[in-house]
Amino acid sequence: MLLSAVSSCNSLLLNPRTILVKMVSQAGTGFSFNTKRSRLREKLTLLHYDPVVKTKVLFVEQKKIRSL
Repeated sequence: MLLSAVSSCNSLLLNPRTILVKMVSQAGTGFSFNTKRSRLREKLTLLHYDPVVKTKVLFVEQKKIRSL
């Protein structure tokens, strides 16, 4: 029983549930920010404030940065 508990714990460490992703503005300003999402979700698209154009614009996930 102890070995099964340890092996399940190791599988969680090797495959974390959340990842850190880079979100990039679609307004073409080059502004970006990092956020975390569940590994099982689809790629994120968010409405978020872009300080360069001073309004809310669409941000899309560009790439995975790291696992958390």
